[in-house]
Amino acid sequence: MERRRFESFYRTYLKRVYKFVYFRVGSDQKLAEDLTQDVFVKAFEAFDRYDPAISQSSWIYTIARNHVINHYAKTRPAITLDEIEGSVWGSKDGRDVLAQKQTDVRVLEALGSLGEDDARLVRLKYLEGWSFDELSDIFQKKSGALRVQAGRAMKRLKQEITKRKIL
Repeated sequence: MERRRFESFYRTYLKRVYKFVYFRVGSDQKLAEDLTQDVFVKAFEAFDRYDPAISQSSWIYTIARNHVINHYAKTRPAITLDEIEGSVWGSKDGRDVLAQKQTDVRVLEALGSLGEDDARLVRLKYLEGWSFDELSDIFQKKSGALRVQAGRAMKRLKQEITKRKIL
């Protein structure tokens, strides 16, 4: 792929790759931004070696997934004073932030009540922003069938959220 096309590629995938990274780093916005930037630097450096036989989304998500894995392999968890000050406990509206995080966790637990395929489909489509056409490559199903599956999965998820009185 030509490097001059990278700008368009970047604009197309930036938000989706950021979401992908964000959910894998525990909703740490700064870390997600840094890692996303690194992913696109790596992609830019390798852009001339991109094989058009591979879908662009698969290529960039592979880079992103590997970069997140490498990041965690190289770093050990450590908490700094800045992180504590910026955390739920250091903020003025900590109760609201904590309540939202608890709600997020409960929604993710409800998502776990779906079957493995349905939960994965909902995560990729609605949390990470993949298109049904891109998902059809991953799930080896037609995009129309995935739309129906996603609709049914979301209906079951809403029922589970209502049953658990999450929202």
